[in-house]
Amino acid sequence: MMRSVRGFTLIELMVTIGVIAIIAVIAVPSFNNVLLKQNLNASTRSLVITLGKARSKAALQRSAVTVVLNSSAADTDSTLNWAASGKSALISTTTTIVFRADGMVQDPTTTTAPLSADMTLVLCDQAQAQAQYSKRIILSRMGVVQQGDLVTGSCNAS
Repeated sequence: MMRSVRGFTLIELMVTIGVIAIIAVIAVPSFNNVLLKQNLNASTRSLVITLGKARSKAALQRSAVTVVLNSSAADTDSTLNWAASGKSALISTTTTIVFRADGMVQDPTTTTAPLSADMTLVLCDQAQAQAQYSKRIILSRMGVVQQGDLVTGSCNAS
């Protein structure tokens, strides 16, 4: 008399593992894009917060506050540092942004004049050559920060 054995056969187990492997291969590239977008969003949010904090500090202290871009040094009373997270990269020739005591943003090309037009900073999801997504941050003369929508395609500063 044969007893029925409960469980999976080796063939059933191998087929199940094969199906799971195929699903994983399909899902991994999508997951990578999700991670790139999330890192870009986190970096953008962090930069917007840092710029807002610098603007507030300059107004409260009635003194200039500098934001140093792409720096992970410790913050001081008059200097805030910001660095992108993950693979995100800032595409900009500007390395510092100065919020003046009078509420204006300093023109990076001079030491005395405020900005004459809005400043645009571009964040890419990874190094510029491989970038798939980007976000623009617009900084007005008065220090108001506006965050643009996620843009798909190449990443350039223009």
